[in-house]
Amino acid sequence: MLFRSNVVSVDPATGAVRFRFPFGSRGPTVNAANPLVLGDHLFVSASYGVGAKWAKIATNGATTEWESDQVMSSQYTTCVQHGGYLYGIDGRQDVGVARLRCIDPRSGKVLWTREGFGTGSLIRADGKLLIMKTDGSLVLAEPSPQEFRPLETVKLFDTTVQALPALANGRFFARDTNTLKCVWVGAGPT
Repeated sequence: MLFRSNVVSVDPATGAVRFRFPFGSRGPTVNAANPLVLGDHLFVSASYGVGAKWAKIATNGATTEWESDQVMSSQYTTCVQHGGYLYGIDGRQDVGVARLRCIDPRSGKVLWTREGFGTGSLIRADGKLLIMKTDGSLVLAEPSPQEFRPLETVKLFDTTVQALPALANGRFFARDTNTLKCVWVGAGPT
């Protein structure tokens, strides 16, 4: 679990704390991106000067292998994993322009950055990335650690989209403040 200033692992059977390590900061910050467990490692990211942390986890502890505010600083979007790499939005919606980024969590290296991409939410499905941008655009992309590979972009809304999208049986659900839309993104309706 991710709290304002700590990551805490709890035994689901007993509720006992397995381990805790510092992450986050006091003040007007948000830890909104979900922690990601990748094998025996944990990745967490937040904006507001917090950055990202990659830790090796065990039942009774966690050891930080790297941490940096220059690799991934996600305001609210949870990164998605594909092929051992993480894809996510680095930066804040309210300060400057955020960017789409691919990182290697094992090394803490940024592999590529798409500057000026803006903020949004990512879903991985059928080996592709669906990115619902806050500007109302839906981007379909091929995940690649070498470069950004967009396949298609369609404008779904002319207003700001901040709600998290959902995907179920080839149906992509997204909403702005007034309208919920459902579009087919799979092979076709069944």
